[in-house]
Amino acid sequence: MALRLHHTNVCSDDMGKLRWFYGDVLDLTRLPQPPMVGTTETDQDGSQEWGDSAAFFTAGHETELQIHATLRRPYAGHQHKHSINPLANGHFCFRTDTMDDILTRLDHHNIPYSDYGYWAIQGWRQVFLSDPAGNIIEIHQVDKGW
Repeated sequence: MALRLHHTNVCSDDMGKLRWFYGDVLDLTRLPQPPMVGTTETDQDGSQEWGDSAAFFTAGHETELQIHATLRRPYAGHQHKHSINPLANGHFCFRTDTMDDILTRLDHHNIPYSDYGYWAIQGWRQVFLSDPAGNIIEIHQVDKGW
């Protein structure tokens, strides 16, 4: 089971303040927005654009250590028919190349999770769970070619 820290997601009701803090105050480099799957809560016209709902920053190596700043979406879990909402208060994320092994291990230990599949970033299969303290964790696997 190979896990490596990939990003921390922080949520706010004010994206301008998050972009200012992580970009201007902490001087983190803003990354291009990755291709999106689906639409965001604020993007009701059906286009597949992040718009003003997310910003991505380097926090070390740009492909492995990032900060994802997103607009808080208190009902995202419900809207996607999942019990875990990764956009209510943020989460941290591990990347893996062994998703099936990890899911088998979670099942073995009776740890509930929500398999969102491919719902936000193109080419990323995302699974969310919580630790015993209620912290939300994402584990994702990137398809070959992305």
